[in-house]
Amino acid sequence: MKIYGGRAGYNSVGFTGERYQSISRFKDGKITTEMKMKKADRKITLILSKIPFVRSFSMIFELIIENWKRFLLALIVLLLVEVLFIVESNSFLLHTIQISSLELLFFFLVIASLLIKISPIGKYHGAEHKTISAFESGLNLTLENVREQPRVHKDCGTNQAVSIVLCFSILSLILENSFFMFLLSWSIGYELWRNEPKIVWDLILAIGKVTQYLLFTSKPQDKHLIVAIEAMKRLEEKESSNER
Repeated sequence: MKIYGGRAGYNSVGFTGERYQSISRFKDGKITTEMKMKKADRKITLILSKIPFVRSFSMIFELIIENWKRFLLALIVLLLVEVLFIVESNSFLLHTIQISSLELLFFFLVIASLLIKISPIGKYHGAEHKTISAFESGLNLTLENVREQPRVHKDCGTNQAVSIVLCFSILSLILENSFFMFLLSWSIGYELWRNEPKIVWDLILAIGKVTQYLLFTSKPQDKHLIVAIEAMKRLEEKESSNER
């Protein structure tokens, strides 16, 4: 069975396989698991995915549709930040506060990481990585085996975010701040993440793993690991039964 992705939530861990998706949740002292068919890619996504430097936006399209509530929340946060920090004047400080797009991006990432660290999401994210690592290593998914795995993973979406932020940082030195610069950073960063060019990707991966460890994961407890293990086992059972 091939794993195409994992996701951690406030009280859940989910995995995507070749045909199915599983998501296990811990609520009221019990673990419940939901299984569903993997969604087929939309036609526009399939078309865009074949065009270099354009295919990155197909992912945005899919993410916005599937996670529109989260994107709406992020947009509200960004608008609030803009109102607070990028106004013409500030009645409290009585002078203009100027902040660049790069500073705004780092501010947003720091806030996001803090929210993840202080909530169970960081622990479930760590449990997700440990479980995938154990599965990919061919180990039995026992609590002892999973517990010993690293809580960072080479395929984590954090590495893509690092790639995009690095591109944005470099481009901000030579281009004027604009929405176009962000789109260009996203496109180039996505291609780096997708193609993993030697040396450049080694650097990005090293930064990404440190970022995962310090900012976007926390040490999971056994209950978080058990939820992730359950999600992986149920997915494996479903995928295997479908092959018979």
